[in-house]
Amino acid sequence: MRWNRRYGLRNYLKSSLWVVPFIAIPVALVAVRLFHRLDAWLDWPLLGYSTIGAKTLLDAFVTATLSFVVFTFGSLLVAIQVASAQMTPRIIATTLLRNDVVKYTVGLLIFTLMFALGAQNKRRAGQAVPWLVIRIGNPNLDSISGGA
Repeated sequence: MRWNRRYGLRNYLKSSLWVVPFIAIPVALVAVRLFHRLDAWLDWPLLGYSTIGAKTLLDAFVTATLSFVVFTFGSLLVAIQVASAQMTPRIIATTLLRNDVVKYTVGLLIFTLMFALGAQNKRRAGQAVPWLVIRIGNPNLDSISGGA
């Protein structure tokens, strides 16, 4: 591969928003499987939730994460529209689309969404509640459950 093709490919990957969330999806699916196995091995009852309570908590977390994803993309769309009225497309591409904070925020939200969906999907009707997976997937759980 010649240097100009490598430069073009690297430049495209740096300025595209889809790469980090695309990588976050398989990482989340692998992480769910690893934490399910670790949870089965450790057998920690960290929280006092029933199966229905854990499902409800994961449903709420999926809904909230999806709302945050929509809000982030909506804010980015408004920012690009406002910037397009005042700046050239080259400046927009270098300032907004190459911003690592936006990429990694969207990647973290997609990772969290896929992790919660995987934890929700992996738990079958007759199985025990995956306490460790729910704890890892919901980092704000102490404030929700009152420190239980």
